[in-house]
Amino acid sequence: MRVLILRRDGYLCQCDECKRTGRVLPATEVDHRIPKAEGGTDDPANLSAINADCHKRKTAKESARARARARR
Repeated sequence: MRVLILRRDGYLCQCDECKRTGRVLPATEVDHRIPKAEGGTDDPANLSAINADCHKRKTAKESARARARARR
């Protein structure tokens, strides 16, 4: 599945920030657009190619949201 998603996305990062700013970065990882912890699925429509550094930033934001939810 990983290779199919990377190929589909042209091996380019599809994160929101890269798309918004027009940044073109190589992608080597695949990420859930909507995290599974927030109701996302493994459906290919919910998966996208992402750059490793972008993935780390996105995961950090998602983890912060999860911690905030747990404190409620």
